[in-house]
Amino acid sequence: MKMNQLGKIALSSLLGLTMLAGCGGSGSDGSDGKVVVNLASEPPEMNSFMNTDSTSGNVLRHTVEGLTTLDSNDNPVEGVAKSWDVSDDKLTYTFHLREDSFWNDGTQVTANDFKFAWDQLFTTHLGAGYASTWAVLIDGAEELMKQTETKEAAASEAAKKAYENVGYKVIDDFTFEVKLTGPYPYILGTFAFYSFAPVNEKFYTEHGGIDNYAKESADYLSNGPFVMTSWAHEDNIVLTKNDKYWNKDAIKLNEITFKMIENTNTALNEFENGTIDMIGLNGTQAKDYRSQGKDVLNYDDGSVWYMEFNTTKPGLNNAKVRKALTMGIDVQKFIDTVVLNESKIATSFTPPVVNNGEFTKAVGNVWERANGDYTEAKKLLEEGLKEEGINPADFKIELLGDEGDTGKATYEFVQEQLKTNLGVKFEVKQVPFKTRIQRMNDKQFDIVWAGWSLDYNDAMSYLDLWLTGGGNNHGGYSNAEYDKLVQDAYMEADVEKRTQMLVDAEKILAEDAAIGLTYWRSRDYICSDKLTGVQRSALRDMDLRFAETK
Repeated sequence: MKMNQLGKIALSSLLGLTMLAGCGGSGSDGSDGKVVVNLASEPPEMNSFMNTDSTSGNVLRHTVEGLTTLDSNDNPVEGVAKSWDVSDDKLTYTFHLREDSFWNDGTQVTANDFKFAWDQLFTTHLGAGYASTWAVLIDGAEELMKQTETKEAAASEAAKKAYENVGYKVIDDFTFEVKLTGPYPYILGTFAFYSFAPVNEKFYTEHGGIDNYAKESADYLSNGPFVMTSWAHEDNIVLTKNDKYWNKDAIKLNEITFKMIENTNTALNEFENGTIDMIGLNGTQAKDYRSQGKDVLNYDDGSVWYMEFNTTKPGLNNAKVRKALTMGIDVQKFIDTVVLNESKIATSFTPPVVNNGEFTKAVGNVWERANGDYTEAKKLLEEGLKEEGINPADFKIELLGDEGDTGKATYEFVQEQLKTNLGVKFEVKQVPFKTRIQRMNDKQFDIVWAGWSLDYNDAMSYLDLWLTGGGNNHGGYSNAEYDKLVQDAYMEADVEKRTQMLVDAEKILAEDAAIGLTYWRSRDYICSDKLTGVQRSALRDMDLRFAETK
């Protein structure tokens, strides 16, 4: 989910960030400043501090704004905070909030809104998926999480003390102080992420709190460039320009409609009929368009794709079995016959979009591939199943994935590969994206086809995913040595030592086959002639904040 999105160092040259001009489709007249784009599926979680997926993130990017935001080069710039001071040891940030930042109901955004939202984020029993990821960065946040594991505990005196002593506090209505556990160079970009967006406590409480807030357009409050004016579930979301937004003069679009069309052929038909202005393309569609000499845009979205194993399941708890299943897929054939674009075989969990590829070079190729000879993979499978006392004929598993034709082609390829190369048979279960995310959170799966993208420009954005007990570690993978390397890297100031720690962590992931690593994704898409200024990158999957029509 997340596909995921934070600390932002300029990546435009690396990612081929494209300012869209005419893209070949007819589209509708753009004089009204209205555009329609395909989101593909229903956003699972529009509560900002609960969000972990990039689909919801594409809507949140347009409707909420944190202390910082990202510019066109993915650099963190002023958001609700108009300026900030940093202590000499780089452990304390004092943010000065602008007084012209308003919620769309006309109330001012204040430091109290940040305090409230962050308190919810780190209240463990509420279940925010990113809480454990961010808690290590902020002084006192881990202690707060320890004291709020249940609703009853959160009401205790110990919890009250933890809320008071946590390392972020309100100095006054427009001054917010944050104390960190280390001098993190990516922290300003991190604060642009949705987890850290403000939430208006009064509105949140009046609209049902954790159970009902942000479930309908009427129960959603915006402080960003756009306001959610309607939400027809499983069909569309309409955003209109927020006339209360402090930087409204820079916003050129009047309305964005996010459609939820999972079938790529249906989406393409709408595009060619002029009823939608931007869609993603599957590999076959992109190939056909290019053969016709039409413009197809492409960018590296920073995502890595893999099979996430439920390591509590018999058989899948064995590293040899997991490694065999990983080796049993011809990833290059998958790219050549299903993906059909510039995607690459993943040689490490962290992709080359991070730090201009320097970290990926340091890791090298640590994942074993069969390269057409599956003898070793079959041997590993047999040994692993024998160690678990499982007869290969009784090894029955299910692959969980999203609905849609692109997913169907992917899962059928994997199904055939593992049957042909390893003799492993399993069922495929396609469900709506929201359901897939829920089943992952509930650990109700054997293997799930999943992806992850960066939240900030550092390998840690990927590698802390697999810490024991992490909110997004759905498969329950655990390795004490791995945990120590990643946790030590959080605090290591020496760049070379820190890099080596994370490289060693990558090697453990590969040796344990913690996941079934496949490929680094590149994405193809098209847009209408009328739409310009859309920005897409690994850190901002779909950004229309400063787009316009002609």
